[in-house]
Amino acid sequence: MGKYSPTTVRPMPRKEQPHPVWRGIGCILMIIVPFISFGLAEITVQSTWVQQFIPYQLLGNPVLPAWLWNVGSLGPIFGFIQSQDNLYGVLVFTVLFIIALGTLISVANALIYKSMGPPQYGPLDAPPPRYKVRRYKR
Repeated sequence: MGKYSPTTVRPMPRKEQPHPVWRGIGCILMIIVPFISFGLAEITVQSTWVQQFIPYQLLGNPVLPAWLWNVGSLGPIFGFIQSQDNLYGVLVFTVLFIIALGTLISVANALIYKSMGPPQYGPLDAPPPRYKVRRYKR
């Protein structure tokens, strides 16, 4: 045995992992929110009263440049993209809904985690100071 090695082997402490619910919330933020946002954007753009406030450039079918059609194997994909109605408006509203829903879920997650999560200080942390430090004056 070396000078600094322990004489007895101690079991490694278990690593604390977050509850599986918190991983589920991450799944919601990454996978489910974009699909919900896309559906909400489709509904929003298709409603007639909103189309009065959307610029006309975002409405209608997208137009791809002619040189892009020269790529042989991507023709069916480009045809599908051009067949989508109001694609630009839907994409803009999808991004806006992703930002809004992601923000709401993140804030709710932070509030719940703060109220039910682990304590702020662990057993190895120093306690917070009980007094205020005075400012240095010359």
